[in-house]
Amino acid sequence: MTKKYVLSFSSKVALSFFFVAFSEICIGKLCAPGIATTSTYYTPDVMKMCNSATPCKAFKKAVYWQGSGSLPGNKIYRHTGHIESIGSCKTSIGSAGTCLIPYISVAADPKYYDPGDIIRMPALKGKIMNLPGGGTMVHPGFLIVQDGGGYIKGRNRFDFYTGSLGLMEPKKPGQKKAKVVYENSFGYGAPKDVRMVDTRECGENKAFHVIRRGYVGYEASLAAIDDALRDADQSTRTFIASLSGQRSPAGGSR
Repeated sequence: MTKKYVLSFSSKVALSFFFVAFSEICIGKLCAPGIATTSTYYTPDVMKMCNSATPCKAFKKAVYWQGSGSLPGNKIYRHTGHIESIGSCKTSIGSAGTCLIPYISVAADPKYYDPGDIIRMPALKGKIMNLPGGGTMVHPGFLIVQDGGGYIKGRNRFDFYTGSLGLMEPKKPGQKKAKVVYENSFGYGAPKDVRMVDTRECGENKAFHVIRRGYVGYEASLAAIDDALRDADQSTRTFIASLSGQRSPAGGSR
């Protein structure tokens, strides 16, 4: 008699998390041209992971994969071990030198994209995003290239930033399984048409096109992002300010 093993939802998510993490390193096949190959990243919080302002092993491990983590006093801990102040920014600073915006900022391959390039993804327009710390935002359907990453390679490869919302909650002492962060609007608990966590999912909902700085439609796209942030919450004003550096014309299409 053959035994049947039925995986619980949390076990399936954990297994999926393993394959997603593995594919993040070993990904060789991208989605078809014009369809984004996506994953997500976030900024872990030292106080939530370590119950202390001193970086612990779990926090350092998370930062190694995510690039940076938040420390008290508006500081971030880089994967290199370097600590830096981020001023009035409430998230982290991307490789473009601007404050990262949850659900708006993406990391892309600098071989194909300049900082400030806009990615239009129509399927996201009008979708409700759960903001870190509470509140919601109606997504404008536009994303901004404000970061890069060692594993982000290819014209249609993007890593979506989700603020302080990771995919799984940190395990607490005695806890056997980590819980899914359902508030993450791009994570495992999100509807399939907005889920961006899995590089293996290549649906039409990930169709996109690029709007370069200085080209027709660029300023209107920035204005749409401005409006979405203003309508969401006044606490997003630091994110709105971070958009001002994107308004100067840059290089052309490649």
